[in-house]
Amino acid sequence: MPQDWHIALDNQEQRRKVAIVEGRARRDQPAATDDEVEFSLTFYSDQVSLNVPASTGGREFIARLTEILGPPRLEPTVKCSCSWGQGVMGAMLLVLWDLPPDPAAARLPDLYAFLGTRGAARPG
Repeated sequence: MPQDWHIALDNQEQRRKVAIVEGRARRDQPAATDDEVEFSLTFYSDQVSLNVPASTGGREFIARLTEILGPPRLEPTVKCSCSWGQGVMGAMLLVLWDLPPDPAAARLPDLYAFLGTRGAARPG
């Protein structure tokens, strides 16, 4: 699987029923027009949830994760218009992917390899 993105992880947390990975992603292409895309992935026992800015870079990141995880449950939807601290974050997209019940059939190892994570445990 080609690594066409640079991923910088800011936080990985294992909670009782979810695992959370937060970070920044940017295209490795020199002509990439967008800066880094901040993202938050939440791993549930049966779903993966992505929050990402509603920008060109955010949509490209969604497309890349769709190559790995398959089609999302629904089309990306606008979650909110948020501001964090002094800077305005803008509209965020929420995307949900369903996970197969059998962990062996899941595509999570490919996602972990893409993100460069130690592998978030699948909550149960």
